[in-house]
Amino acid sequence: MGSPTQRTAVTAAACSVLFFIVGILIGKFAGAPEPVPAWFRGMSTDGDSKLTETLMKEIRTDNIQSDLKFFAQKPHIAGSPREEEELVTYVFSEFKKHLDSARIFSYKVLLSYPNATDPNYVAVQLENGTEVEVSAKVEKVLGQDQDDSTVVNPFNAYSRPGIVTGDLVYVNYGTIEDFLYMSRNLSMDLNGTIALARYGKIFRGDKVKHAAQFGCAGVILYSDPADYAVGGHWRVYPDDWWLPGSGVQRGSVLPVDGDPLTPFYPSIDSAYYLDQKEISVLSAIPVTPIGYDDAIRYLRLLAGPDVPSTWRGQLNVTYRHGPGFTAPHDNSKMKLYVQTYSEKRITKNVIGYIRGQYEPDRYVLIGNHRDAWVFGAVDPSSGTSAMMELARAFGKLLKEGWRPRRSIMFCNWGAEEHGLIGSTEWVEELIKTLGNRAVAYLNVDIAVEGNATLIAAATPNLYKLLCESAKKVENPNPEEVARGRKTVFDTWLANSPSHYDPALPQIDSIGSGSDYTAFLQIAGIPCTDIRYTYSQAYKISSYPLYHSAYETFGLVSGLMDKGFKYHQAVARLWGVMAKTLADKVLLDLDCTQYASKLERIVRDIKANYGALLEKNDVTLDGLVKAVDEFKKAAGDLQTMTETVDVTNPLEVRRLNDQLMEVERAFIDPLGIFGRPWYRHTIFAPSQHDAYGSSSFPGLTDALFDIENDKDQVKRWEAVKKEVSVAAFTIHSAAGVMKDVNDIGGLNTN
Repeated sequence: MGSPTQRTAVTAAACSVLFFIVGILIGKFAGAPEPVPAWFRGMSTDGDSKLTETLMKEIRTDNIQSDLKFFAQKPHIAGSPREEEELVTYVFSEFKKHLDSARIFSYKVLLSYPNATDPNYVAVQLENGTEVEVSAKVEKVLGQDQDDSTVVNPFNAYSRPGIVTGDLVYVNYGTIEDFLYMSRNLSMDLNGTIALARYGKIFRGDKVKHAAQFGCAGVILYSDPADYAVGGHWRVYPDDWWLPGSGVQRGSVLPVDGDPLTPFYPSIDSAYYLDQKEISVLSAIPVTPIGYDDAIRYLRLLAGPDVPSTWRGQLNVTYRHGPGFTAPHDNSKMKLYVQTYSEKRITKNVIGYIRGQYEPDRYVLIGNHRDAWVFGAVDPSSGTSAMMELARAFGKLLKEGWRPRRSIMFCNWGAEEHGLIGSTEWVEELIKTLGNRAVAYLNVDIAVEGNATLIAAATPNLYKLLCESAKKVENPNPEEVARGRKTVFDTWLANSPSHYDPALPQIDSIGSGSDYTAFLQIAGIPCTDIRYTYSQAYKISSYPLYHSAYETFGLVSGLMDKGFKYHQAVARLWGVMAKTLADKVLLDLDCTQYASKLERIVRDIKANYGALLEKNDVTLDGLVKAVDEFKKAAGDLQTMTETVDVTNPLEVRRLNDQLMEVERAFIDPLGIFGRPWYRHTIFAPSQHDAYGSSSFPGLTDALFDIENDKDQVKRWEAVKKEVSVAAFTIHSAAGVMKDVNDIGGLNTN
């Protein structure tokens, strides 16, 4: 082993070598620091804000116009060859051309159609069976661009087929309050009658549901000039945008979202399909729409007392309740003939992808549907053409070297008009993925339904992003610019200031009626829906030619948006919001706005129901406490986002996950009171109007008309339960915003 002297020499030599190596290492790393890698700097830095301006400038009106002309050139009802073959192929090829990739998702679903050779109609049936005053079975051709053999005859999708006769009754808008008035105030027995209801105010399917609930044998829907041709309905399409008397609004009456054959599950190859006879949600009674040229003929014949002033439309006739007709038709009946049918067909969603550079597993989704009842130049093709141009503009940025931090998905849905079917089936199929990864869903069903101002609906965590993005978009109206309103935000604020803060525009609560529904109600994903709309001075139910054969390219290009500047403005706003969410290190989701909204909702409940709740020993103390807890947690989380070290990717990821999880926390897997297909406990469609939004929907449903319920004990117990559910859910949402060490209040420091 050698002598001690030798071992000492070897050890000394080894130590010298070791010290030499350490010295080299110290010299290397103790000098000037190595530069931070470019990928790390990029990961810790917001995307280039100058590219937002580049994106907006790239969005061109001529491209939007060209696309709209293509989409609205021919009818494209869901499941038709043009919609599912030609348009799907076009969208897919454009996404492939401009984006990183694209994919088609197919679903076999139940769709509904009118019988082309045996059209629906209504008529007065005399005692001897003769039919008189027969309604038009097709819409009259009024413009060259709507003369097409593939136009489907007027119908209401998912109506029960049948031939029924009965006394006619006029039920105003067919709201639940209208039916309660006839039943309670007029003591009218509606069993076996046929209800004539005007379109507007609420979802058409709820009109049919209410009629069936009160015993009606059928429903006739029509568009009254008071709602669709105000200001003198003699100037109508094609000379103006008002609905002519021959115009008929089509639309679905399906009361649930998605394929009714596969409730809660996607209609994929492995799906279990219900038998059509088992579907309880389909219309219980026949229903069909007519134009007001026909409606006035039946209203003129109606017997019974005059209606209240608020029930009167603008037809030149005395509006009466019925039931039945006056002489010489007092022994005649109203006949309703409906041959609508349903069958399984394929619907397709086309999804285009831009892959994120640093967080490819976080998705910013933008969407619009493709199908239309007829030409659909407004609904949905104004939105479709805007999205196609937005995809092209984003693709141009990609080609020039830009790549977002997070992934962006462009979603082109099928079968929305029948009942949000394409988007619902997709969310049901991908719920596990979307529930963990989706940042937000930005919807544009219609880009332009008027040229007065922007309107928007959103979950409160997107309020700030909406407003700040609108401030960046140039005002498309030169008259507004001349008034000093240079941006879309300025005109929006001037037209509809918020009732709680005049410095902010009104942003509506989000209900249903478009493709954001599944994202919010199933997955708990923040959502918004934006569009340019008509002047709010018009007290109308929608843009006048809604879902008619007169909703053509000529209408849009000649009357609504001649230079396509309003389409461009919506596409720009859409793009700014998407790019901001995809490019900023910290997500632009503001939970403090949610806290303020919850406080306003509780105040409204106290104002509307406080005395009644107190009378029945129901306290809102737990709900108030939960909202206070949520407000504090939201404020603390906001402070953390302002002070976090953005160069720490794990801290950034944690905070962003918390911001995303707040919306998820409002989802109740059991669904809300009596409606398990809606699961968001803060916002859901109204029980009696699927188009309207209801705040604290479970509680609101439980309180509706409660004083007239025969079982008061049971109903008030339901109210107490819903107060408890709302309080618990808000408490849970507060929990996801708290410090990660504070699990259930364990962190007491």
